[in-house]
Amino acid sequence: MIKNIIFDFDGVIADTFDVNWALSQEHDETATMEDFLAHHDGNVFAEPRIKFKPERVHLFYSEYANRLMPSHIERSKEPLKRLGATYTLYIVSSNGEYGIKKVLEAAGVLGLFAQILGVETHESKVEKFKILMEHSGITSENAVFITDTLGDIIEARKVGIKTIAETFGFHDRERLAQGEPFTIVDSWEEIEETLSKLS
Repeated sequence: MIKNIIFDFDGVIADTFDVNWALSQEHDETATMEDFLAHHDGNVFAEPRIKFKPERVHLFYSEYANRLMPSHIERSKEPLKRLGATYTLYIVSSNGEYGIKKVLEAAGVLGLFAQILGVETHESKVEKFKILMEHSGITSENAVFITDTLGDIIEARKVGIKTIAETFGFHDRERLAQGEPFTIVDSWEEIEETLSKLS
């Protein structure tokens, strides 16, 4: 029975495709759109297609935090509130925890989340899932991960957590299907319907 929902942040909770694409172009002028999409086909740190200079990485996260606005999560606020009344919610992201917490607090929904694990915790989502499984009672039977990228599906599978993949984020249905998620949905309404069936 599903009791815990783990969310990716960018492309799921936050509509930040344009923010992340713009920052990627600023930090790697040679980057193409396919580079950006392929950057999220695996772990963005282990298999990067966007080339960030090590001395500029901190600038990416500070600019990311500055550009995040409550409007970026407007579409997800009400679904999150509904889900938070029934499930324990978590975030596992490759982005910075500071920016994520800042915008969630500004939008009045930070308190919905039991824990937020970003790049400060670990560069690997596999390891972040393991942390939650060790310390928060999450198992492959009682949790589901919601994401928008192929790389996330692959990392969740490594720890046995089923994935709901959605098409309104970074990757399209065809790309997501390569990871063989539990299901692929096109809207928050379908996410909620799927969770209801799983529970």
